[in-house]
Amino acid sequence: MNTIYSQIRPHKIPEEIAKQIKSLIKDGKLQPGGKLPPERTLADLLGVGRSSLREAINILETLGFVEVKKREGIFIRTVSSTIMFDPLRQILEEDRGKLYELYELRKDIELASISMAAKLRTRKDLVRIEKFLTKMEEDAENSHLSLSDDVEFHLAIAHATHNWLRAHILKNIFDLATDYMGLIVQKLIEEKTGIFIILDQHKKIYQAIQKRDQKNARALMNEHLTWVEEKWKEFGRKKK
Repeated sequence: MNTIYSQIRPHKIPEEIAKQIKSLIKDGKLQPGGKLPPERTLADLLGVGRSSLREAINILETLGFVEVKKREGIFIRTVSSTIMFDPLRQILEEDRGKLYELYELRKDIELASISMAAKLRTRKDLVRIEKFLTKMEEDAENSHLSLSDDVEFHLAIAHATHNWLRAHILKNIFDLATDYMGLIVQKLIEEKTGIFIILDQHKKIYQAIQKRDQKNARALMNEHLTWVEEKWKEFGRKKK
């Protein structure tokens, strides 16, 4: 069976488990927001007892690498979240105008990412990006737009740069900006035509990455993000 996990040596088992999972996060093999296998399965893959695994998960949770959700599973946290997540969220709650500055930061990261993704992407990266594009197409046919699929599409591009920190930091930004992103998605669903504009923009971005066209990929991403920003501001003005 092909697996990213390695059998654990007998000494210091919980520490070794924690070390291996941290390495998988660092190497980008475990992605932010991703879910670990069920406890029994993961214990078998690592060749350890479930009590040792639980102790290792407790270590990782304390350090901020994973989040344990009851009845849902164990999820990888963004590595930046323990450092900056709570203070930034508090600032954004106190001053909603700072969301525009957060969006500027997102644009900076994504425009840098798209160029590198177009240059460095592998076949596996394309499959991952296309997976979420296909989901968006299926939703569009039902006059729906999924925020999670849109986010995962953009994160897949960040993963394709093979710089694991980009994906983690971008995921953190998306988590912080959930409120305004949810508003945009809801308004686009109400407009309906906006759903197909978003879909067409994503298709063109994917095609540029597929062709390794760095210049066009960056231009298309800039066009997409600027369009979304203008829609966001338009919806904000209507709300007042």
